[in-house]
Amino acid sequence: MFESILLGILQGLTEFLPVSSSGHLVLAQELLAGFDGPAAAFDILLHGGTLAAVLIYFRSDLLRIVRDLSSPGEGGWRLPAFLLLGSIPAGVAGVFFSDELKPLFSAPNVAAGGLLVTGSVLTGAWMMRGKGHRPLAGLTFWSVLLIGMAQALAIVPGISRSGSTIAMGMVLGFSGREAARFSFLLSIPAIAGALLLESGALSGTGLPLSYVAGAFSAAVVGWGSIAFLMKLLDRENLLPFAVYCFALGSLSLVFLV
Repeated sequence: MFESILLGILQGLTEFLPVSSSGHLVLAQELLAGFDGPAAAFDILLHGGTLAAVLIYFRSDLLRIVRDLSSPGEGGWRLPAFLLLGSIPAGVAGVFFSDELKPLFSAPNVAAGGLLVTGSVLTGAWMMRGKGHRPLAGLTFWSVLLIGMAQALAIVPGISRSGSTIAMGMVLGFSGREAARFSFLLSIPAIAGALLLESGALSGTGLPLSYVAGAFSAAVVGWGSIAFLMKLLDRENLLPFAVYCFALGSLSLVFLV
């Protein structure tokens, strides 16, 4: 039970804060003797918990999307269509490069290098942030495609999905808060798609209470992580996360590789 809750907390923290949950998992497997990651069914439930956190936090946006879809005007399809478009690059990368990507999740040097990339991306976005005030209504085909490509690159462990997409949004002229809104809305089809692909692991599973506790802790901590990041992004401040990624990536290259 304790281990399940601890893993749920780590999942909730690292899934949404721009520090790469996959990178932390790879490094944990190298650092902790006997640690081999959670079972597939438990991993799915943890992601289900973080998905619930996004759905709850952004429920107003999702309800607005549903209302817009039911309106007769064409504009109601704009944001859902852009979310679909932004999900395509990661979906293509996951389908066609899965065999090449799998070995990376047991390579601590890749995870450490990915964290350094994340630190560089966050620093660059902070330096280039300017005075971005574009609302989500200012999304275009090309801006969404670029954000989607940033999400696809984050399949590599150590490169943060939220960090890459938020940074790209800020570079394109969106405020940190608006970039984060689109990033987290874009995570819904990504997480849901991954859950659907791996749902076979839940068949015949009795779902122990510890699994449920882990998923619940991931949902609660995930919601808190989103709220914390959204507040921090009011000041467009990504540097604390960049410093953390540089420190962890550098120490990992020195001591684990």
